[in-house]
Amino acid sequence: MPQLKIICLAHPAIWSNMVKEPEVISQKILSLNESSSSWLDLNAKRGSRMGIYKVERLKHEDHILLRFISEAKINEEHPSVEKLLAEDGCLPEGMEIPTPVPRASKALLFLDLKEGVCYVYSSRTAPDLEAIFKLLELLEKDTGLPTRNAKIFEWKEEIVTNVTEVARSEGFLPYKVRGDLETVKILAEGDLENNEDWKRIEGTIDLSKWRTIAYMKRNKKGIFVFGLTRRYRKQISIPHLEEDLSMDGLLERIIEMRKLVERALGCDVRQYCFSESVMPLTKFL
Repeated sequence: MPQLKIICLAHPAIWSNMVKEPEVISQKILSLNESSSSWLDLNAKRGSRMGIYKVERLKHEDHILLRFISEAKINEEHPSVEKLLAEDGCLPEGMEIPTPVPRASKALLFLDLKEGVCYVYSSRTAPDLEAIFKLLELLEKDTGLPTRNAKIFEWKEEIVTNVTEVARSEGFLPYKVRGDLETVKILAEGDLENNEDWKRIEGTIDLSKWRTIAYMKRNKKGIFVFGLTRRYRKQISIPHLEEDLSMDGLLERIIEMRKLVERALGCDVRQYCFSESVMPLTKFL
């Protein structure tokens, strides 16, 4: 499932003080290469390799795209067919047992150098958060970006209801709902807004029971879908539906989704993550 994580890299006051010229930092990031600490080292130990493998400038001002990849430790408990056959003495002569391959994941990291926000987008299985935060530490070492106190944006459960109201006001319609009624799982998908039978069912269920709600809007640019989960690990999903959607186009959708969430929150995501006072936040928002 395609998913998005929003990471606020530093308190807005600290970011504004340390990154006074985003273009200077932008040039440092664009100059990253194989000799940089944050770059992928293919010769490192298998199961621990991670890093940036491509850096791109975007049309959006003060935004840079980092392509990131990491791999998990090799899991010896996942045997191959050949290994299981060998255990029973049934492996044909001459066949070798393949070496276990570590699971690899990649992500797109959209850096907003003006606001100090990182959007981590994964179209498949996302890299572990531990790997993402390790990369941010290495980026600070390479470029001086203040990332050591970075925080991931996670919302309170009730925000999903607020987002529904805001999304509807912007032309989005709910198209998928997952519910957890303890002994019964519910999945509703389709034209929920215009289905009277569904509306009757929806109205009888406590909103706190909804685990995932997804929204959809059609316009000249295509179909825009995003969803939020409300329990356990909070996640945002933004399917990359059009094959010809550019990286700038994907970023536009991410930014639009962020604005919807901020309207539901009643504040900037940075302020939500860093509510403590360093200097008056209004100066930086």
